[in-house]
Amino acid sequence: MFTRGVVFLALLLSTPALAESELSDQATGAVYILGDAAEGKVTLTSKADGQNDAFVLSQDTCYAESPIYGVGAWQAADNGWRIMVQGTKILSFEGAAPLENPACVPQ
Repeated sequence: MFTRGVVFLALLLSTPALAESELSDQATGAVYILGDAAEGKVTLTSKADGQNDAFVLSQDTCYAESPIYGVGAWQAADNGWRIMVQGTKILSFEGAAPLENPACVPQ
């Protein structure tokens, strides 16, 4: 038990920490913090109201789950990516999508 703990701690300390990224919504300019991807999921939270205005993006399902909006979809789009809920664009960002899945595109 002790040996596994030491090995885990050594791996944790030897792994470089990844920095979170700040992204601005293209429509409103609101700033969101994109967390580090882990186990096929990544968090996206509002810098102003992260407790309520937050999403968990899933790589394998293309879902974007939010306490406010429920379940939507994240999609790679021209020159960026977006979150859609019931056919309405909620957020959009420039640059590469935070997760890779060729199926996560507009339908």
